[in-house]
Amino acid sequence: MNAPNPTVIPTRRKRIALYSADQQLRRDVATRLDALAIYDVQTAETDGFLKGPIADARPSLVILDVGDGELLANSRLAEARAAWGNVPLIALSGELAPDRIRNLVRLNAADWLRKPLDGKELLNSVTFHDSGSQATKSRIITFIGASGGAGATTMALSAADYLAAKSAERAAATCLVDLDFQSANCSAYLNLSNEFDMDGIITHPDRLDVELMDSVKLTRSPGFTLYSFDRPGLPFEPAGADFVFKLLDLAAYRFDEVVIDLPYMETPWHNSVLSSSDDIFIVFELNIASLRQAKRLYTKIRELRGGVATVTLVANKHKRKLFGNHFSRRELEKVFKGPCIKAVSLDMPLLTDALNRALLPSEVHARARFNKDLRLMFRERLDSRAR
Repeated sequence: MNAPNPTVIPTRRKRIALYSADQQLRRDVATRLDALAIYDVQTAETDGFLKGPIADARPSLVILDVGDGELLANSRLAEARAAWGNVPLIALSGELAPDRIRNLVRLNAADWLRKPLDGKELLNSVTFHDSGSQATKSRIITFIGASGGAGATTMALSAADYLAAKSAERAAATCLVDLDFQSANCSAYLNLSNEFDMDGIITHPDRLDVELMDSVKLTRSPGFTLYSFDRPGLPFEPAGADFVFKLLDLAAYRFDEVVIDLPYMETPWHNSVLSSSDDIFIVFELNIASLRQAKRLYTKIRELRGGVATVTLVANKHKRKLFGNHFSRRELEKVFKGPCIKAVSLDMPLLTDALNRALLPSEVHARARFNKDLRLMFRERLDSRAR
């Protein structure tokens, strides 16, 4: 089994400006934030803050060390703060006299941390306040099978691979969250095993933060980040739903593309995921039982989303021969009243070979009809709405 690999670095998309006269503090803070790989920390002496932001390089967050408060008496400070506009400011300082504290309040600081800094407090403050102009909204892409074995997990893995294959930057900005805690099929498919002890995190979800997310992730090189845990009892644990919501919030916070493998079983987070997804793929087989469940899911999603939802229905395991399928495309369109329906060819030798070798189907035979069908569907349904 493969252990979690901490070497894959997520995309840098949030710029932080750090101003301090203390060279050691600049080094310590920059090192700690750089380790999370979602921040690009630029450091300078305190006077740099007084000069205002550089044109076209405005950060999403400013950290300003005011020392023992001498800087707060500088006549240029108010004008400099105005130049930074609505960029959140985290102030650092030692012990302050009451009049200096009043000056700090007038500075409109979003937060204040006392030196010596506590690393945990620093991370919590930064991640809470870094929603400036550099922040971007992640796209949530959810795959759900109409029945067990419909193929939603394979398609979720293939979608994450498709997005990640565009460039190293896109790979670093893409993650797959496996919400099938009964079997953790996404990691099992790739022969990956999460060896991190999740007990303390699941029972206390507030412990999960961007730093810990690096410890619980699984990665394949080259490729996307995967969060997959074998925890069958999680849906029934008192804090199970809180853990899942925290996991999804943090994934959406730090990745541009979040692919979700959502089991068809009802869970406390089921409706929330469907309600908040940007793109939903319902994967079904061409038989009556699977079609019935797909129709139920499609109706449910439209009700949850007020009739407005970007849903793609995927007829999986399609046989490309005259008498191989019991339903024609016209009949399927009649069942679902005309939504977008895509067909993906059945290729059991390819899928069996991929599963036995712990490879993605595209890695076994990229030009197979199955992979061509998926690429065509992803190109149309995902690239056309790329952010």
